[in-house]
Amino acid sequence: MEDKEKSQSNRVFLILAVILLLLSGILGWQLFEQKKSNDQLAAEKAQLVAEKDELTTELDELLGKYAIMEDENGQLSAELEEQRQLIEELKADVEKYKGDASKLNWFRSQLKSLEKKYETLEAKYDSLATAHDSLQGEFGSLQGEYTKQTGLNKELTNENMNLANKVAMGSVLTAYKIAFEGVRGKKEKTNNKANRIEKLRACFTLSENPITEKGAKMLYVRIVGPDGKVLTKGHGEEFEFEGGSMTYSTSKDINYDGSSQDLCIYYPAPTEGFAEGKHTIELYVDKALIGTASTTFR
Repeated sequence: MEDKEKSQSNRVFLILAVILLLLSGILGWQLFEQKKSNDQLAAEKAQLVAEKDELTTELDELLGKYAIMEDENGQLSAELEEQRQLIEELKADVEKYKGDASKLNWFRSQLKSLEKKYETLEAKYDSLATAHDSLQGEFGSLQGEYTKQTGLNKELTNENMNLANKVAMGSVLTAYKIAFEGVRGKKEKTNNKANRIEKLRACFTLSENPITEKGAKMLYVRIVGPDGKVLTKGHGEEFEFEGGSMTYSTSKDINYDGSSQDLCIYYPAPTEGFAEGKHTIELYVDKALIGTASTTFR
């Protein structure tokens, strides 16, 4: 009888030992998984911080490029200053970044847009500088001929002098501080929901330029939808551009007097409404692209 009780007691201890062993294994596995998860989160956080620092460095480099361009093109610095301010604002937002991966991707997309704008401006100013140097050379030759040949046509000399001065000061108009957004109601409240927008509004400042020819000018506006197609009213709207023709969405007569002007232009919603996604606006005056902006509707 005593042996039987001892055997039962041993069996109970064995069962308890097995249960404790199983519990220890489960707890050990849970601790291992928790540590693995924590290590992964720490690695992801470190990666995001590194990407943030890299983004800040790239923004500083882009600011440095704009500073050099502003020094070289002081008379055209209004547009450059606007871009520099946009970079400063984006940098301030990045410095407030708390670790949201999707937000970091958005910062990266904004940086790419700013870098693309810089490349456009750099190409534009390089082209103006090349044209300026070429015309200065031609003008110098004409001055030499004028000294040798007193019968040289005075009007031709004056025209070349004016042309050289125009290129030197930058005769191309630009549109800056472009605010492109959807609005609704009499008070034109802004709205980014595609199915609630009654019209698109683009307000901007046309640059001051005393050299550009004054008088009546036509402003052409192209609005490109998310599908890459230009929004039109269906009346065959086209204007001449670089030896061909381009479709436009709407136009506006302006009277340019050489000073900066604040302008707004509107485009009503089509019957089916605006599509969700990115919309881009392009502004053209004197057969030249003077500004562009984009907005996204939900």
